[in-house]
Amino acid sequence: MNKMTLLGEFLLIFLSPPLLIVWGPLPKEAIMPLLWVISLYAYLLLRSSKVKIMVIDFDRQALYSVLKRFLLIGSAITLFTLFYHPELFLSLPKTEPLFWLGIILFYPIFSALFQEILFRGFFFHRYEKRFKKRPLLLVTLNALLFAYIHIVFGNWVAVLFTFFGGFLFAQTYLKSRSILLTAIEHSLYGDLLFTLGLGYYFYHGTNI
Repeated sequence: MNKMTLLGEFLLIFLSPPLLIVWGPLPKEAIMPLLWVISLYAYLLLRSSKVKIMVIDFDRQALYSVLKRFLLIGSAITLFTLFYHPELFLSLPKTEPLFWLGIILFYPIFSALFQEILFRGFFFHRYEKRFKKRPLLLVTLNALLFAYIHIVFGNWVAVLFTFFGGFLFAQTYLKSRSILLTAIEHSLYGDLLFTLGLGYYFYHGTNI
């Protein structure tokens, strides 16, 4: 694929969807259908390139590292919620337990996995060669794009959290080359945010 075609694909896949919602005719709710359609394209391309997706292709140590980091960062996020947003703490499981349970069960498959196929598997497969010997720049760009798509929710919390999350997930992918492992890590943080109440910023799209 030549540079111009690659650039066009990049603009169409990673930059256009949020703009269609923020400045265009599409509602905020369109972000998930757009994600599914684009991720399906990414999945088919990765599959034809023999990139592993739904296989256990990581060792126990890699999983332990992800879990240990999650315990540390997850504790910090919990304390952040308690001190800065006590009114949100556990608000979703308390007020809408069935909705919360649905998120816990289905978020890993219908959101986290699709996002990891696109933002980690596809992104690195397509663009890693363009950043030879500059892995930090590559990871930072990946995190910025991941945060950028969350501008559709209209608040800085969603953007800031997903930037740091994207940075972590990109590092995990570079070390493990496992889409499944990054999807597991992504799911842990996503389900935690919704459980704590910070998911408010990701489905209401508010500036509070």
